[in-house]
Amino acid sequence: MSNTKTIAKNSGWYGLENIISTVVAIFTSIAINRYLGPSKNAYIVYISYIASLVSSLGGFGIPATTRKYMAEFIGMGDRGTARYIFLRTLLMQTALATLTTGGFLYWVLGDANPDYKLVAALLVLSIWPSMVNSIPAQANTAMEDLSTNLPASIISALVYFIAIAATVLLHWGVVGVGASLLSMRIVDFLVRFFPTLKRVLAWETTHIHPPGLRNRMMAFAWPSIATMAVAMIVWGRSEIVLLKSLSVDIRQVSFYSLAFTMADMLMLAAGVFGTAAGVTIFVQYGRDKSRLPAITASTFRYLALISIPLNFIAASLAVPALLLLYGHQFQDAAMVVALAPLLCIFKAFISPAQSLLQCSERQSFVIAATVLAGVVDWGVAWWLIPAHGAVGACIGNGAAQATAVIVMWAITIYLYKVKLPWLQIAKIVFISVLASLTAHFVALRLAPLWAVLCGGCASLVVLFGLIYLMRVLEPEDHDRFRILTGMLPRPIVASADKFLMLLIRPE
Repeated sequence: MSNTKTIAKNSGWYGLENIISTVVAIFTSIAINRYLGPSKNAYIVYISYIASLVSSLGGFGIPATTRKYMAEFIGMGDRGTARYIFLRTLLMQTALATLTTGGFLYWVLGDANPDYKLVAALLVLSIWPSMVNSIPAQANTAMEDLSTNLPASIISALVYFIAIAATVLLHWGVVGVGASLLSMRIVDFLVRFFPTLKRVLAWETTHIHPPGLRNRMMAFAWPSIATMAVAMIVWGRSEIVLLKSLSVDIRQVSFYSLAFTMADMLMLAAGVFGTAAGVTIFVQYGRDKSRLPAITASTFRYLALISIPLNFIAASLAVPALLLLYGHQFQDAAMVVALAPLLCIFKAFISPAQSLLQCSERQSFVIAATVLAGVVDWGVAWWLIPAHGAVGACIGNGAAQATAVIVMWAITIYLYKVKLPWLQIAKIVFISVLASLTAHFVALRLAPLWAVLCGGCASLVVLFGLIYLMRVLEPEDHDRFRILTGMLPRPIVASADKFLMLLIRPE
């Protein structure tokens, strides 16, 4: 199968997985925020962030090594060595997860707020299955078959949805929220782990164990952990720590988390495509390195086409969407939810550059760019949060994301001679601005529901019309997008294909 078809196929499977997770996240976020309110929810957000931070840090170095080297040896046709890598990294990750969870459980039981001690313990316990689960998840990714991650995501999302619904209906409070998250991660681990283990154990046991493999893996793992540590400052919600310390209004933690969540939902499509392309970049490194610059440039173009229009339009409709979904108790978050889509847009472009640098074992550039961005983030946030709360935190995060992405892509373009389609990008930005302004003026005086519906529809008409008139799509895009439209339900495949043809003007 060609790289284009593989990326499209994996984008479809990973997209379905993320659509389901996002839909569940939307409904559960609405339920939790409406149920707990901005003040009570703030502490849960803070503890959840700490637990998520620990899981992410512990779930990146070794799992990233698993993905990189399994993909490389699978690309070379050596499944025996890939099997060996999986088993060794799984053992190491399990030991690390046990030590990490035990240490943080001791900390929260001793220092947590008495009213939140039980929920804090439940959230910390969720670290173990999350960390261990990252090994089979990355192994499935290395195989270039993201469909194997789908069952666990669907079942665990359903469990979480049911548990949160029960928490709200039966008034289980914050403990119910913590138990719901723990249940979801346990189910996700069980459903994903055993099929993956069975699949890998079926591979041949003989392996060549190339000289220096262990040293290469260790040299990759430690920088990966360092990269993730500083990346959590830029791409995570590290500003929550500053908000809790520097802002006198505890609601600002909830406001920022809510804006961050809404902006993250906009990253769904870009994240899906970027992840699928990143997998192919890693595997292609083991096949034929000469094609990597072209794949990276093409990925950038599609990420721009996916993310820039969506984020610009979302910024215009963010406030009515906020009032519609979360109610007027969150109306003070209006400014930050409107800014977040524009400030977080750079995040959509990180995957190709980062994957290319990592697969060639040049993580030092990733670390340097992210450290610089982290300094910018905390410097700007520390300066603005006391006076501007969540808005200041959002500006700091946006400035950091822009710094990291620009520096990383500049390095990638210089080292690998990647040629980006700047004219196409300029067209996409121009079209997105006009579509966004259309959404804003249509929605300006309407009630929240009608503002979202009418503003969204009007902006899409302008968007697709200008995409056609300005020839943003090229003839070869048709075959690439048909792979995705072919994965839609059969009754709408023909309609989707005809609509796609309408957007592509013949030469």
